[in-house]
Amino acid sequence: MSFYNSFEEIFQEMKKRLTLTPTAMKLWIEPLKPLKLNNNHVMLYVESQFSKDMTMANFKTVMEEAFSDLLGFDVEVEILCSEDLTVEQKLKYGIESYADSSPKELQKELDDDDIVKTRLKNSELASNYQHTFDTFIVGDNNKLAYAACKAVVQEPSTRYNPLYIYSEPGLGKTHLLSAVKSEMEKLHPDMNIIYTTADTFTDDYVSNLRTKSNLEAFKQKYRSCDLLLIDDIQFMANKSETQQELFHTFNSLYNQNKQIIFTSDRPPKELNGIEQRLISRFEQGLLADIAPPEYETRIAIIKRKAELYGMNLPDSIVDFLADKLKTNIRQLEGAITKINALTLVTGSTPTLNMAQQVVRDIQSNHEPIPLTVEKIIAEVGKIYSVTPEDMRSQKRSSQISTARQVAIYVVNRITGLSYSNIGVEFGNRDHSTIVYAINKVKSTIKKDPTFKGMVDDMIKNLGNNA
Repeated sequence: MSFYNSFEEIFQEMKKRLTLTPTAMKLWIEPLKPLKLNNNHVMLYVESQFSKDMTMANFKTVMEEAFSDLLGFDVEVEILCSEDLTVEQKLKYGIESYADSSPKELQKELDDDDIVKTRLKNSELASNYQHTFDTFIVGDNNKLAYAACKAVVQEPSTRYNPLYIYSEPGLGKTHLLSAVKSEMEKLHPDMNIIYTTADTFTDDYVSNLRTKSNLEAFKQKYRSCDLLLIDDIQFMANKSETQQELFHTFNSLYNQNKQIIFTSDRPPKELNGIEQRLISRFEQGLLADIAPPEYETRIAIIKRKAELYGMNLPDSIVDFLADKLKTNIRQLEGAITKINALTLVTGSTPTLNMAQQVVRDIQSNHEPIPLTVEKIIAEVGKIYSVTPEDMRSQKRSSQISTARQVAIYVVNRITGLSYSNIGVEFGNRDHSTIVYAINKVKSTIKKDPTFKGMVDDMIKNLGNNA
């Protein structure tokens, strides 16, 4: 430390020691901002969650090695993004102005290679992929659900009320709900729209039970909306009081001629733990299922996602992906995202070998496994590159904390263990820590459809082996 006047100087020297391609340096390393060096803990900042995830996945280790070599002791690198910091922390580190100017500065720092510039811009656009009707690929597998949602937007409450959409995870239910909300907001800016999940509705109800005034406010909130969208209604199973409240909310809205849309991973008749009177309400409207996409639709999805990234995929890669990833749209889109990231990191063009490796990784992450808490922890750890030992440790890096919170949430959802027992499984953590982790994941699920999809897929894959 004595040889350097500031952490900024250390950071600049560290970058000189990296042996990466010019493209990788410009796309992933140059946008980083040094925040803090505390003992052996380095904190860096990048604006978007997408950039954070890609940099952590591909460059964390090489930066730790460079820092350690430079400073003479082991260093752990943590990367934060805008969502990780409070307003006060951003002001403390001077990030507000950095965040506003960094995209333009980054473009100036890039060389005159138009292809690289276009790919970077398109990668940012694709990472912020909007769930609208325009971005929804219609095929024989989903045309009924799509047409019903379009009809609801054009004539709410007149044709399909309620509308109940069901499918396996990863086939576009949440996309359609988001599209309805987005289109309604454009056409009817004064409309009172509530878009929520079954879990959030339950939490909202329970948190307002304490006083009569709070409960009345809850009822007023949900029974006075013009459009109610509830995702993943199957997660309300065995919650009798919440179901009773939803039943009365449904009746109130329906009698006011207000539109209601539900999604689920199964048809109403297969909803175990849901009261028959609610099932009857679901079935009195239109039931629209979404099947896995047929070959032609998979081709269209792959080409559309690649186009968003500015990638020109050879037909051999498109055909290979469409042939190997047949049941889940998220897997298809995830494969394109990873191929794009690999090409940006390596500075190469997409190859069939690259696609084959990506598919192997995806399929290995979805192999059935015997269901135990240990296996759940291992499965989540595999996705986040975190060991079970780190999950149970007191380490609090962003990557480890996120993986631990997701694992706690999944264990809670699948096993039914008490909070105290879950705490024991995760290094003897206390009740409040477990509750905080579960609520943190629920909050992220509500705000981030991509994260929600990842968790849904994980629960489904694990739950199928229960």
